[in-house]
Amino acid sequence: MLIYILAAIVAVIIGLYFIVDKKVSAQKELVINKNIDDVWEIMGTQFDQVHLWSTNFKESKAGGSAKFSSIPYSERITRTDRGETIQELDSFDPTNHTLTYHITKGAPGIAKYASAVWSLKSSGENETTVILAFKMETKGFLGFMMMPLIKKGMGKSALEIAEDLKHYAENGTPHPRKVKSQQN
Repeated sequence: MLIYILAAIVAVIIGLYFIVDKKVSAQKELVINKNIDDVWEIMGTQFDQVHLWSTNFKESKAGGSAKFSSIPYSERITRTDRGETIQELDSFDPTNHTLTYHITKGAPGIAKYASAVWSLKSSGENETTVILAFKMETKGFLGFMMMPLIKKGMGKSALEIAEDLKHYAENGTPHPRKVKSQQN
């Protein structure tokens, strides 16, 4: 009897694999006590310098030829604890303070596609809301099974990046978490 129950559970899981959407997303918003143009300078104009303020990145530099008139590159090449990653800009709008990118190299092996939308909204003269939205489409059965953990990890990363940006924009120095990671 137990074998039939286990077989039914496995059959349900396999069936779900074929019908459930394999897209995972996470979004975080955080208020930064700085004007929108100052925050955009860090997050947008200096997109290639993310290693200066984000704990996730050890190094970063510009790459790829220009696609947008506002910046002379189209990719950010970074080094993380997991190795090299490349994020290619899909849109870059300094007027509306928004950019989108997708990962072309270095995405987790269980990711079919990974992208992000970073945007800013003015909440007053010296108050800006940063909105970081990340999306991933998983691949394979392992990716499907790990979707809840992936969503949790994406949310944690989004919050950490937002907190790092807030600290750097407000104080002009990296978050203590970033400083500690550099010392290790």
